[in-house]
Amino acid sequence: MAASSRTPRQALPKASAKPALRRKNLNIDQKKLNLVHSILGARTETEAVDQALDIVLFRQELVRGIRRIAGSGGVENVFDGDREP
Repeated sequence: MAASSRTPRQALPKASAKPALRRKNLNIDQKKLNLVHSILGARTETEAVDQALDIVLFRQELVRGIRRIAGSGGVENVFDGDREP
């Protein structure tokens, strides 16, 4: 297996000031989209999807940070045995 060029401390790439927008045609569950749209208070469906993607990327940053902290020792795993999402 090839070694990754990314170091463990390297964060996900940050969005630039000007996002690289591309038009996409997706098949999306309308009920889920309606819920996300409402929960996030987005003005448009596009904004709802964009905010949801931001949340997923932020979650990944949190998971990496928590793993890094846990790897440094002194953190008790109170969820031992739980399935990781």
